[in-house]
Amino acid sequence: MPYALSPLAKELKHLDQQGDYLALIAELKSQLAQNRRTFADPYVKEWVGKRWRNLFIQEAVHDKQALKVAAKKLSIGKDKRSAEQKIAERFLKGDHLTEWAITMPPAQCSTTIDSTLIFCPGFINGLLPAHAFADEFPQLQKDYGWNIFQADAHPMRGCEANNDDLLNAILHGKGFQADPGPASDRMRDGPAPDDVFLMGYSKGAPDILSTLVNHHDKLDGKVKAVVTWAGAIGGSYMADNFYEMIKHADTDLLSSRLHDFLQLLVPSLTRKGPLRRLDEYDIKVGVHSLTTHARKEFFKNYHGLLDDLNIPIFNITAATTALEVPTFQMADCLNLTRYDGNNDMQVTQEQAKLKIPMAAHTAMLHGHHWDISYPPFPRALRMASPNLDHPFPRKAAVIAIFKLLAELGLIE
Repeated sequence: MPYALSPLAKELKHLDQQGDYLALIAELKSQLAQNRRTFADPYVKEWVGKRWRNLFIQEAVHDKQALKVAAKKLSIGKDKRSAEQKIAERFLKGDHLTEWAITMPPAQCSTTIDSTLIFCPGFINGLLPAHAFADEFPQLQKDYGWNIFQADAHPMRGCEANNDDLLNAILHGKGFQADPGPASDRMRDGPAPDDVFLMGYSKGAPDILSTLVNHHDKLDGKVKAVVTWAGAIGGSYMADNFYEMIKHADTDLLSSRLHDFLQLLVPSLTRKGPLRRLDEYDIKVGVHSLTTHARKEFFKNYHGLLDDLNIPIFNITAATTALEVPTFQMADCLNLTRYDGNNDMQVTQEQAKLKIPMAAHTAMLHGHHWDISYPPFPRALRMASPNLDHPFPRKAAVIAIFKLLAELGLIE
């Protein structure tokens, strides 16, 4: 349904139509500096999505592997599309695929960014054969000097229980260094960051939202923005099914047979090494916190408070097809198609978006739930199933996030 444009939106739209992007960017940054509620304007949120997608394309065209994946293998002749068109048509989805033809300026900000990115990983983090953004975060620290670390979010307990893990990261700087390697070598115990922005992947998104509503009084304006990355904000129908399977099971038995439980989630998975924080595992509560019922109840109770915090929230979602996911995820992807053809094999579009004025749907990526976050899985798993090579240009996506937030003046 069309919406009435505010005076600011009319001005921004006029500048957009004139191609005067420098004036548009400067005006929007000025307005956001005066009032963060500017972000709630529907046209502002529309522009923010358009700008992030543009910055993503600007960065991804320099990724040789992404361009190789994006090139069409034609039987006759060469793929004559521009690099921008190839990237957009392969790695983005939705109604904006012609935006690749728009020429915008580079990000209007310095790449010297002091605000810290705190990443909150998803369910069973650390138990899968790869770590989210394990290659990209260290590269960004090396290339740009950006401050990035990961909260020590427990892999298998409820969202509320993980609030302390997030608070320890935000207030005290406790968590994992971005550098790859064993967890014991990556632990950090400070220093406490100044301004931060939070990025939550999968269950990491509701973990963050739960922390904000339960402990906003302790944060004192430190959190400048939130990015949800394929976030299970509305829960997951997969979690509904798993919870029905285990809700009457003995809790101690579930914990003692953790490996068997993981096999249900990721066939052929084999873990190496001891489990950390074993006494804190709460499989039932962890799965229940991702059910659609639990997340809907959370939204009903706290959507107003979340909006009143005036923290801009950027929802980035993903979509795939059953032929593009690992073999053992095809049934789940097909099942989710009953609800939404544009699911990412674990959550639907609606489940990955937060419907409040201060949240914007920034982009729908073309990739599955793991592809957009994890480096390629080990060769043995890739030999057993296709679509575990994960070619999505994750580094370009994170660079675009940093630059957009800095350009908007949301981070320092």
